[in-house]
Amino acid sequence: MSDKTTSDGPKADVDSLQQQLAMLQKYNINLSRAGLAALIEDTARFGQFSANACGILYDYSRVRIDQNAMDMLLDLASSSGVAAWRASLFAGERVNITENRPAMHMALRTPELHQHLPGDDASRLQKAQEAMLELAATLHRGQLPNGGEVTNIIHVGIGGSLLGTRLVYEALGPGAGPAIHFVGSVDAHLRERLMRELDPASTVVILVSKSFGTPDTLIHGKRLRRWLEDALGEGARERMFAVSGSVERAEQQGVPGKNVLYLPDWVGGRYSLWSPVSLSVAACLGPEQFTQMLQGARDMDLHFQQAPKQENLPVLVALIGIWHRNVCGYPAQGVIPYDLRLGLLPSHLQQVIMESTGKCTTLGGEPVSCATAALVFGEIGTDAQHSLFQAFHQGTDIVPLNLIGVVRPDHDDAEAHEELLANMLSQASALARGRSQDQTRRELNASENDPLVQHRSFAGDRPTEVMLLDQLGARQLGSLLALYEHKVFVESVIWRVNAFDQWGVELGKTMAADVRLALRGESEPDIAIAGLVREIRKRN
Repeated sequence: MSDKTTSDGPKADVDSLQQQLAMLQKYNINLSRAGLAALIEDTARFGQFSANACGILYDYSRVRIDQNAMDMLLDLASSSGVAAWRASLFAGERVNITENRPAMHMALRTPELHQHLPGDDASRLQKAQEAMLELAATLHRGQLPNGGEVTNIIHVGIGGSLLGTRLVYEALGPGAGPAIHFVGSVDAHLRERLMRELDPASTVVILVSKSFGTPDTLIHGKRLRRWLEDALGEGARERMFAVSGSVERAEQQGVPGKNVLYLPDWVGGRYSLWSPVSLSVAACLGPEQFTQMLQGARDMDLHFQQAPKQENLPVLVALIGIWHRNVCGYPAQGVIPYDLRLGLLPSHLQQVIMESTGKCTTLGGEPVSCATAALVFGEIGTDAQHSLFQAFHQGTDIVPLNLIGVVRPDHDDAEAHEELLANMLSQASALARGRSQDQTRRELNASENDPLVQHRSFAGDRPTEVMLLDQLGARQLGSLLALYEHKVFVESVIWRVNAFDQWGVELGKTMAADVRLALRGESEPDIAIAGLVREIRKRN
């Protein structure tokens, strides 16, 4: 894929990236002398450093850059081959080189891309999506296909088989269909509580696992199947459903083959919420809502493909991420939604970003030459102001923040919503401006050497990006989530890493199998954890 950059191979790619980042770092020294507070005094700045698409306004005017810096970042995107890699992604090429497969999750929301799918996946995917929507419509009416009652759905999955789907449910629900209960962690406390509280005669269990080899999901599935069988006998099978790439393995776990929806192997877990993985959400909210979310994601796909890079939201968000991580050296990224419905967005983005670009090896098999994924964390806006924001304002590490607000809420309490938006905007201003010691001294009417002045002064120069959604409907949510997916892809191209594998996750899974044997006393544990294994066995 050497045509995707302007260089002559992996080594030249790395050298070029290092040179461009060095130029940006040198330029940033001059910007840091001026400071963000001075830059934001320019009344034309908002228009210069903001962009609109798909019902989302992206404002990065409180990031310490100027037009020269932005032009250099845009040149970096061009010389890194972002446009060519984007074309390869949407053409179904094997951009996931370590697993030798494409990354075609966009085809889940764009039928025109089905022509690029491998083998008979186009027809299988279409059938699975049609079956999913038909089943979701039936469940939404509170019925099984055979006519039984459905009031509750237990969705069992881990990681990408749960996080995105749960976010969608929290953002758009509760719907008029059955209630959803998400069971992820192998910790059995939640599952046991649900088995005590729910009526098996009106409950459906959906097991989500691409391989159907994930221990967490299989353990929960076995116990839930037994719970249904104890109450319903043979009727339990009609209440067991699965989303998987392996019908055979699902059947081995007691799920009838007709109740298994197909999940292709080229759909990564963190990109799978657009697939039948979201059956539970479509059943709760209704198929129309799910279809609207797909349309919103497709809107962003088209924007990403067609908009010039200086107006392209995923490209711009990615470049600001590169600026903060590689030019300024900031180690983390805060995601702060000022809308309770987006409370799970930070957790979802932790996976989408850190699992995708938390890599130390380039596509050419060499060590990376720069920092990659930032640590992503966050909390609901006004809650975070009473916990995280102290460190954001006065901590020793600068943490760029992505503040997310919604202009039109789904309630009629104008006073409460005004207060919410006022908090978001005031934080954006305060973090940028800070408060000097002279200003603090005047406000406190303090003496020259009063130590309280130091404590109550703020350096400012803390960057924030603001994303404003017109409203939070299914279509807008789809656009927002797809924006972040493409942002991650752009960063991966610039860093020369594979955004679509997750070998660190796989390592932990492999080692857990050996540790299980040690906990049972059937093998000797790794010396690194031998003491803990002995203590657990002794105290059990």
